[in-house]
Amino acid sequence: MRGRFARKIATFGMAAAATLGVLGTTTLPAAAAPTVAAADQTITAGTIGASPEVAAASYHCVITADYGWRWEGYCNVYSGQLRTITYCANGTSTTGLRIGARPQAWDVWGNCPGSSWTKIVFQSRG
Repeated sequence: MRGRFARKIATFGMAAAATLGVLGTTTLPAAAAPTVAAADQTITAGTIGASPEVAAASYHCVITADYGWRWEGYCNVYSGQLRTITYCANGTSTTGLRIGARPQAWDVWGNCPGSSWTKIVFQSRG
């Protein structure tokens, strides 16, 4: 009886962890992708080498690594909030959590599992 109970708890724990992992990113079909406001900044995969940073009055971000399917960087947020939206070649996108102003830089990244990223949008508000 104890072994069966332990297996049930382990199965529940794995299902909960998988569910929480899915909740960490949002995958949207290309047709339902959010619109980009005029104040948003964009980096495309072809221009990452020439221009690995974006800046606005409320933030400054630098892309430090490009692995094709994943990018990494950091952002200094001076006011309001910022989030990243990573668009993938397979038509999906992932949206990062909103980050707010603070003295230290935030680590930011985007993933396209099984695909390559095509565009990063830095979306600010406030």
